[in-house]
Amino acid sequence: MDQIPVFFGLFVGGAGLAVSHLRRQQRKITRHLIDGRRIKVVCVLKDPQAPRWTRGHFVIESGAWSWEPRRRQKNPLMLPPDLEVARVRDLGLKESTRLNGHFLIMECTSAQGEVLVAALHGHAEHVFMALSRP
Repeated sequence: MDQIPVFFGLFVGGAGLAVSHLRRQQRKITRHLIDGRRIKVVCVLKDPQAPRWTRGHFVIESGAWSWEPRRRQKNPLMLPPDLEVARVRDLGLKESTRLNGHFLIMECTSAQGEVLVAALHGHAEHVFMALSRP
């Protein structure tokens, strides 16, 4: 019975440390973006005809962006250069079983077809702004 407050305290302390870490990480990425430095945002991509999501990093540099697929990945999906965001939405029921529940999905269009780009809530706005630039 005496262990319940100890476990509760450990749980609350761990949750507080996790939130603090995520806030620091978000501030660091935003600061680097404002200073014009190169940032990497963890994202996943999916071509609607492909069965799997492709993991990698969306790299934003001064006025440009690129995609770096995860290493050791067979047949990674590459992003077309004319990608434009058509719609931003939360995860659907089917997607929530495969992805982190904190992801936002950007439905993008290009000359090659539609591509889905998913990023965490705190990082999705950076990806959205990079894709929205002319």
